Amino acid sequence: MSVFLRNSALRPWAESVEVNAGNLPVWWEYILLDMIYVLFALICLVAAILLIRVRFRLELSPERKFLFVGLGRSGPEFDFARHEGVIRLFGMRLKRFRLERSKTAPRQTETSAVEAEIKAASSRRRRSLGSIIAIVPESLSACWRLAVGVLKSTIVEQAEAEIEFGFDTPDVTGQAFGYYHAVAAMAPSLFGRVSLVPNWTGRSFSGSARVSIAWPVYRLIWLMTLFMWRLPIRKIIRLAIGVKEGVRDVRQ
Repeated sequence: MSVFLRNSALRPWAESVEVNAGNLPVWWEYILLDMIYVLFALICLVAAILLIRVRFRLELSPERKFLFVGLGRSGPEFDFARHEGVIRLFGMRLKRFRLERSKTAPRQTETSAVEAEIKAASSRRRRSLGSIIAIVPESLSACWRLAVGVLKSTIVEQAEAEIEFGFDTPDVTGQAFGYYHAVAAMAPSLFGRVSLVPNWTGRSFSGSARVSIAWPVYRLIWLMTLFMWRLPIRKIIRLAIGVKEGVRDVRQ
């Protein structure tokens, strides 16, 4: 140990370096431990976000028309019967707002010079029909695989319906009610979610439904990654740009 370190305020640090000769200093161990803790916290946070579900919930009844679209329990709720909505964060209400019809802006009769120039420049480019047809099969295949993947990843959290019905005479209502139970016995998993309530007093028909479906975030990210990989993006970009008129599209 040098004379400067022996007589300075850095003496404890210098002694720790000598004790741990050949190893990392003690303060480096604390830094590494802190980095490990931060990394572990980030991994847990990312895992928690990926496990959250994108949720769609719909409730329809004569008294209520309710819609929720959000991430987990966070997102906007719309009550179309009361013409109001609520923004929630982890189930807690943050803000309430009214649903009002947006006023449509008057249509512009004159086009600005910049817009006219952009339209004129785009009109001078051509896109061949063969190029459009060439990307259709690949695009349709990618969209079809995405739709199938989304359907397979759908989690039905709730699907219930209650229907109240009635005909002019009680005997016809009873026959229809009996037919329903006969069909429900053949497919209880499907019709078990539908509750039929007969009205023996006369003709009527009303009902309510509650549907809640969700998709895990990690599945949606994976499906969108595969979708972008399968799409002919380069061909789509070339088709969107087009070819200037009078220039031959020569493929090397």
